[in-house]
Amino acid sequence: MIVIKFGGTSVGETHRLRQAIEIVAERRDRRPVVVVSALAGVTNQLVAATEAAAAGRFDEALELVTRIRERHEESGFALIGQKIDFYEAFAAQLGRQIDQITSILRGVSLVGETSPRAKDLVVALGEKLSSVLFSYAMRTKTLTGVHVDSGDVIVTDDRFGEATPLMPETTAAASRSLLPELDRNHIPVMGGFFGRSLSGATTTLGRGGSDYSAALVGAAIGAEEIQIWTDVDGMMTCDPRVIPTAKVLDLVTYDEAAELAYFGAKVLHPKTLWPAVERQIPVRVLNTHNPSSPGTLITREGKSGAHGPRALAMRGGITIVQMTTTKMLEESGYLARLFDVFARHDVAVDLVTTSEASVSATVDDSARVAPLVRDLAPIASIELIRDRAVIAIVGRDLTRDPAVAASLFRALAGIPVSMMTLGSSGLNLSVAVDATRADEAVRSIHRTLFEEPA
Repeated sequence: MIVIKFGGTSVGETHRLRQAIEIVAERRDRRPVVVVSALAGVTNQLVAATEAAAAGRFDEALELVTRIRERHEESGFALIGQKIDFYEAFAAQLGRQIDQITSILRGVSLVGETSPRAKDLVVALGEKLSSVLFSYAMRTKTLTGVHVDSGDVIVTDDRFGEATPLMPETTAAASRSLLPELDRNHIPVMGGFFGRSLSGATTTLGRGGSDYSAALVGAAIGAEEIQIWTDVDGMMTCDPRVIPTAKVLDLVTYDEAAELAYFGAKVLHPKTLWPAVERQIPVRVLNTHNPSSPGTLITREGKSGAHGPRALAMRGGITIVQMTTTKMLEESGYLARLFDVFARHDVAVDLVTTSEASVSATVDDSARVAPLVRDLAPIASIELIRDRAVIAIVGRDLTRDPAVAASLFRALAGIPVSMMTLGSSGLNLSVAVDATRADEAVRSIHRTLFEEPA
């Protein structure tokens, strides 16, 4: 058994959908389960529709939903139209889903606000529709595709917007909903991104959660491999939009891939890997637009003997919170007091540095920063350094070779560094720089580490 996941750009256009179906057909003997994202752009349209309805602009919300319906009808007709009975069944299912969401948006408009529960129900529509479309389209190619509702597979808590999957319950649900279909030689097709809580409510796993869904399904059914099909040839030494000459990494460890995902590599959702790690399932990143490329294989062992820098990742939208006080010199447990405030506000910290009288921490810039600063103010003097980007060099045993740090300093000559840390695992060496110079810094570091002769 394998899990095949297609991202939004891989199913965003009719010819891409056909290509994805061919990829599944070539792997039918491996008993695949297919997980699909919403068609590219649809989730953003659903979010916009929810916001418009909450602001009392129901006509605007309805227009967005109508566009979504028409897009799926057009794709459906192009893919399924020659099979009238299939197309009519698809159109009826599409209509029911659209009618339900329209009713919810009308209620949101009347109330003048949207609850997290209602928003999850609306934004999950994209994956519901794409998975229904994909399953019907597969049948026209003599593939026994069968649609499975993701809510019948992935079981979560009730934290709307970023629900936590419940793995024992998900494993049991997958055994009930997926394994019987596989035993009948069917190919289950389900949407990513959403599940259902124990109380029966639709929940979402956070943006980019379709990768996460695929990994959860892979772990739940004991898949031999999880394949993430996207629009690049695999994990690369850097974002090819910044470094067009970036190279594909053929083999990386779970740890390396997790670090790259956490620090901004957009090929994988940061949470994708932990279910695979738990069950030791290889993850392969592949390119729908170039299916003959071997991609990147992610395993526990990675590449034998591969030490030192492997790749760069960058994440923008960062604020440095600088906390200064003399109490650090005289009060044990003071750092715990500081970071307890971060925990109370659910603000995750990326990088931390300390000195005799100050602590600096990087956080994602968000609406949570202002109340965080308010509650930190009684116990420290606070300075915010905004508009930063974190650049991470990722690789194994980065402390083993002092030339790595020397190369970094040389690459950043002339670019002010706001903060620098070495991860405790030795897997990442990170710097924070002004966001306006981040691309320049990345290009210089990549050239120094990966392009210049040793």
